[in-house]
Amino acid sequence: MFSLIFFNHGKIYQPYRQTSLFTLVLRITVSWFQVLTALLLVGFATKVTATFSRLDFGSWALLVWLILITMHVGSRLVLRFHRRNGGNTKTVLFWGSSESALAFYQELNDLPQLGLRLVAWFRPPNGALPPLPPGMKPPIGGGLRELREWLDANAVDLIFFSHVNTQDVSMKALIHFFGDTCKPVFYVPPWGLPSMRFHVEQIGSRFCIGLWGNKDSLIDTQIKRLFDLLLAGAAIIFLAPLFLLIGALVACTSPGPILFRQARYGLNGRRFKICKFRTMTVTENGDQPGLRQASRDDLRITPIGRFLRRWSLDELPQLFNVLTGSMSLVGPRPHAVEHNELYRKLIPGYMQRHQFKPGITGLAQVEGWRGETAELIAMESRIDADLRYQREWSFGLDLEILIKTILHLRSTNAY
Repeated sequence: MFSLIFFNHGKIYQPYRQTSLFTLVLRITVSWFQVLTALLLVGFATKVTATFSRLDFGSWALLVWLILITMHVGSRLVLRFHRRNGGNTKTVLFWGSSESALAFYQELNDLPQLGLRLVAWFRPPNGALPPLPPGMKPPIGGGLRELREWLDANAVDLIFFSHVNTQDVSMKALIHFFGDTCKPVFYVPPWGLPSMRFHVEQIGSRFCIGLWGNKDSLIDTQIKRLFDLLLAGAAIIFLAPLFLLIGALVACTSPGPILFRQARYGLNGRRFKICKFRTMTVTENGDQPGLRQASRDDLRITPIGRFLRRWSLDELPQLFNVLTGSMSLVGPRPHAVEHNELYRKLIPGYMQRHQFKPGITGLAQVEGWRGETAELIAMESRIDADLRYQREWSFGLDLEILIKTILHLRSTNAY
């Protein structure tokens, strides 16, 4: 029963066609740890733990963990290998502009483990045909009459279409046409962004597509908050001597305050003051015009500050931000106000990251997107990870991120 509950909540049984199998290993580990914890709690409550050998229990737990990883990861590896070699595939028909068809074909080509094969595509009868990549067949036609004739004569498993602004074919005509087929149909919006989640809601008889936003329940939010309070409180008590030592080193090695406080955007875009150990010779406000990010070999960083930043020890005072409720242990990292105002103009959906409380660590950081974002693509990758965290959030994902953070405290991207 515990395995069913925790494994289902940990997303072990969901498709992993586009997800790293290392993520699956971590989720299995976290879910199995939760099962073991529940079993031990029940054992203590019923006073039957004394009848079991610790060595036997530990050996059994390790053996089952290895079996679970072998079964889940091994079966998916075999299936991916089978699909890469042409097995277990589904045929796909695509209708849309040349640009959207080319992008769609490239995605399928880059992800052979999906087992989807484009067998035909149609485009509206307008515009020149761009050069096609190797292996991609030219379009068969573009009119709905030609498309109907092809579907009557050929079998296909899935249909994908993208709307094109043309007078020849309206969206209403496309919906009517594809609704008259007996195949699964998927709409590929040309305006879609990777940061969107496309969650369908219904208001009366009207269907609405949620593009951004937080869909977590109140119970999930309360569980996350309780976990933050317990772990942050325990960490502050356990690390109290380290706090005193770092504070003394900062005070003795450079003039200025021990703690550095700066304005950041938090939940729902509300400002708060983030706390860190001071690592620089300057203490700039978060909304100061022209605010510079810390860079490699930055002369503003003190010698002890460089060590603290390299091992992420300067972030420890944010545990008090967690206790006061302005931050969480895990969530999108908060940026300085000035940087927020810059990047919100450059990256669509940027401010949606503030639907969650900012965190001491986050998915972007454990995926390597920490430190300076000298190029726009680096910040875009960080925001993509932040919004993906919101879409996929679970208690198990928070544990997974915390474990990865502890295992990689020292980072070459932290300076």
